[in-house]
Amino acid sequence: MPNFRIITFGCKVNQCDSAGLAQMLTARGWQGAPLGVAPDLILINTCTVTGRSDQQARQAVRRVAREHPEASLWVTGCYAQRAPAEVAVLPGVQAVLGNREKLRLAQLVAETLETTSPRLCVGGYSGGEPFHPWPVHPFPGHTRIWFKVQDGCSRQCSYCIVPRVRGRSRSMEPLKVTMALKEVAALGYREVVLTGVDLGQYGQDLLPTGSLTALVRRLKEPAWPFRVRFSSIEPEGITPALLKECAAWEEFCPHFHLPLQSGAASVLRAMGRPYNPKHFQDLVREINRYFPDAALGLDILSGFPTETASDFEATRSLVESLPVAYLHVFPFSPRPGTAAASLPRLAVKEVQARARIMRQLGQRKKLEFQQRQLGKIREVLVEGPAPQAGWLKGLSDNYLRVIFPGPLKWRNHRLMVRLEKLQGEVLAGGAVQKP
Repeated sequence: MPNFRIITFGCKVNQCDSAGLAQMLTARGWQGAPLGVAPDLILINTCTVTGRSDQQARQAVRRVAREHPEASLWVTGCYAQRAPAEVAVLPGVQAVLGNREKLRLAQLVAETLETTSPRLCVGGYSGGEPFHPWPVHPFPGHTRIWFKVQDGCSRQCSYCIVPRVRGRSRSMEPLKVTMALKEVAALGYREVVLTGVDLGQYGQDLLPTGSLTALVRRLKEPAWPFRVRFSSIEPEGITPALLKECAAWEEFCPHFHLPLQSGAASVLRAMGRPYNPKHFQDLVREINRYFPDAALGLDILSGFPTETASDFEATRSLVESLPVAYLHVFPFSPRPGTAAASLPRLAVKEVQARARIMRQLGQRKKLEFQQRQLGKIREVLVEGPAPQAGWLKGLSDNYLRVIFPGPLKWRNHRLMVRLEKLQGEVLAGGAVQKP
């Protein structure tokens, strides 16, 4: 059987796509290349959210071409969608697939393997595309699964390339979500992460119009063997009605990842973000009211072209005041074709310095959140053995990395664990129940 390997960059939506692509190839008689076996096909699924993302993709292509000169090298994903000609001239590339063309991977591979010149299969988005779900597929080696219910984005943030490379927002129909999750349950997973490019827009493109709140209400009805977590969700996508439904759902994980980007009202306006710092602060208070121990993660975009020193201080001060569990900090990176790309940029050293300050703040906030959880009992999904003999590792419902002693047969079980001490980057504790 021919072997393949997929290398994935970027978000959880890309991870879902890669798992679907792997299943598609497997159904056509391919197999994942075992460790130490040279693959016949290597597919690189790229991201283009920052200039660094593009650079990582190019480096991966060059490395693969050097290490596996006999393999057929294909590139897909958001960088391939944005700049197909740029990708096609990289060494060793045989084919470039756009995001829409991912669905035809197996067919295109069969047609293209015998060609010698790079093939470009990249189409644009017309705005009327339906949601194309992948068949339910396993994530080998994982106890939790990422499940895409929404794709694309209809916003026009001035710095963001995503709407151009993913198309407009589109959603999986609620009935199909429920049917697919029954298949997920049959596969034995104990956590599902509902993902989307803009999860808060879920259902707005459907007829009749739906919402994430309505989907949660529907999913609460069956008794599932797994718990449910959201991936990143825009601030305005979290409504009081959604929080109320989630708080009444026993299987919901108290974890919210919000793209704040800036704590300065003027910068948010320049970014095209539809909220202000006061609204965001009020939202966090509301989340905290329903979920006092929730993990709150934030995306921060440092060094936006209009960001002054006082704007940056407003962002730092706002984040300082919030019960944040962690930060994802990104230096501003101009994306070709976006409104912000034409604005005068700040000095690179200044952008890097601001990002460094925010990352340091993020580390401190993470430590404070971990310390607030000491002595509490949280549900932990056991993922497998920890490095220490006789210990297990897992993820708590509120997104804490946890280790505790126990037998390997507890893998893929949800256990209540008392969090007793901080041990490096993780919390150590002891199970207060057995499966």
